[in-house]
Amino acid sequence: MTDILPLWACALALLLVVLGTLLFVLLREGGTAANKQADEDRMRSLFLTRRQELRQALHGDALSQAQRELDQQLIECLGEPDASPRPARWFSAGWTRIGVAAVLSFGLPLAALALYLQVGDPRAAIAAVQPTVPPHPVEGADVNGMVERLTQRLKQQPADLEGWMVLARSLEVMERYGDASEAYRRAIVLASAPDQAWLRAKLNADLADALGSAQAGALTGPALEAIDAALALDPNQPKALALAGTAAAARGDLAQARHHWGRLLTVLEPGSDLAARVSADLAALGTPSAAAPAAASDVRPAASSVTRF
Repeated sequence: MTDILPLWACALALLLVVLGTLLFVLLREGGTAANKQADEDRMRSLFLTRRQELRQALHGDALSQAQRELDQQLIECLGEPDASPRPARWFSAGWTRIGVAAVLSFGLPLAALALYLQVGDPRAAIAAVQPTVPPHPVEGADVNGMVERLTQRLKQQPADLEGWMVLARSLEVMERYGDASEAYRRAIVLASAPDQAWLRAKLNADLADALGSAQAGALTGPALEAIDAALALDPNQPKALALAGTAAAARGDLAQARHHWGRLLTVLEPGSDLAARVSADLAALGTPSAAAPAAASDVRPAASSVTRF
């Protein structure tokens, strides 16, 4: 609560400045009008007093001449003089201005508050004065709950290809490689349409990656079979080529490693970071006569470089 006090103080100060300016102009105009009216009344009273004095001192033509001169002076100053002083009009005009000022003093803050409560958002005021806090990372319990809900939904809708793909990737991120492999297999079976060969190739490459991770990185047995199945469907599947090269280098088959990684380099965007990594892996293989054991220990990163494919 104390964090928003400076904000409310600034808002109150701004409101007081606006209100003070309005009241100053309003009451000042009322005072000026009242002073002007008072000056006029005093001047008329002065001229009437002077007229009475002339009536007492002069008679006949001299009185008439003096009154005409006096009336002319009054007209020049104020206009036609009245026979008796007019009552001051400031009372009604002044109190009207005072009433308006009172209404503004109470009505303006109340109207501002009512408008803010109607269209404003107090939470935005709090957020404006609090430091931005990065969102919390997703907790493990949340991930587990999401995976569990997705698993239950797939039991009800086992033909949901996209659901199995999402589940497989989520389980792989959670390092549940065995369960991820089973989900990939279910997705491969569902991607049976003739125009989905590219998707089956990609899913087989993902399956090989998950199987290899379950075997501490060894791309043998079922993992190698999945790689071969992916390349049979799509000889240019990037992840499958990367894994095939890694598997060949691991068993000392440098020619096959060069073949797969060289082909991978042709399908990657020239000049990209990924192409640069594959080029570095190819360079690490050395010449065709290089010793296989040394090469096998230097060319492990290519598979992880293309996990996004």
